Amino acid sequence: MARILFHMPRHMAATDGSELPPFYQHLRDGFTALGARVAVVHRDMDALQTGPTGPDFNFVHNGRIARAGLLNIGLAYMYPFWYVDPKGVFADSSLTDLAFDPAQTPQKPAARMFARLQARLKDTRISRYAQPEEVAQFPTGAIAVFLQDWSDPVERARHMTARDMLETVIANAGGRSVIVKPHPRVSGLETFEILDWLARDHPQIIVTQANVHDILAAAVVSVSISSAVSVEGMVHRVPAIVFGRTDFHHCAETVQTPAAFPAALDRALTRDWPFEAFLFWFFRENCISSGGDKMMPNILVRMQGQGADFNALGIKATH
Repeated sequence: MARILFHMPRHMAATDGSELPPFYQHLRDGFTALGARVAVVHRDMDALQTGPTGPDFNFVHNGRIARAGLLNIGLAYMYPFWYVDPKGVFADSSLTDLAFDPAQTPQKPAARMFARLQARLKDTRISRYAQPEEVAQFPTGAIAVFLQDWSDPVERARHMTARDMLETVIANAGGRSVIVKPHPRVSGLETFEILDWLARDHPQIIVTQANVHDILAAAVVSVSISSAVSVEGMVHRVPAIVFGRTDFHHCAETVQTPAAFPAALDRALTRDWPFEAFLFWFFRENCISSGGDKMMPNILVRMQGQGADFNALGIKATH
């Protein structure tokens, strides 16, 4: 019988599934209940590029592989939404190439979802990563810049270095305060070099590890290469400017060169952004929610789109 294979990075790849994150445990239990066999294997991107072959169906953690018999999985910026995508995650996801039309989004469901996101994230001041509970105050009307630590997705997505991005923002801030938050899990040399440079040459810049929601509350725009905080900022109705490829570019300004930033900033501050419609389209219509009883049926639909052989996989019930 064919198997469901979870291709996981080494620190999640215990064959007994004991190191799987909760979402994958939930997914494993769902497949087991349907009669499928599930196995955890070490993720080998090179081998996956030339495969998969045979009747097994493959789920790849943070993958970017477009093949039959395979779906890429990763957290889609904020819980409880996940990519289960035929092309990849983040800038490599299929959402990158889709067209977004706010007029086609149901307004009332979008407004209800937006209110729930505000209550769950903005009002409680929680984020993807742990945030300080202490409330911080910042000058209003600021440009908030969120640095990202080194990662392969960011390196492949960026249009310029983080320092070039910051130099561009500082040069064109137009009297606005600039607030810079390093990534909570910073370990890369680039960020430490940037912080040394700011302290030496730009002491007026506010560098902080404060709660992202306190920063967003003071911001008129968020800036990053491709950060999840850009999406969280939409819950505050704060427009996003990104200096890299993203799959949320439909509701953000993308800057590829320093010369393009001033006009992008002006557009960001003057456009009537369709935040409610976009977040509904992105998360509810194109991602998978790990909550509720529709998760498994929705995933089975996506598996069918990738040519899954349910009989070979032993799956007894479909949506």
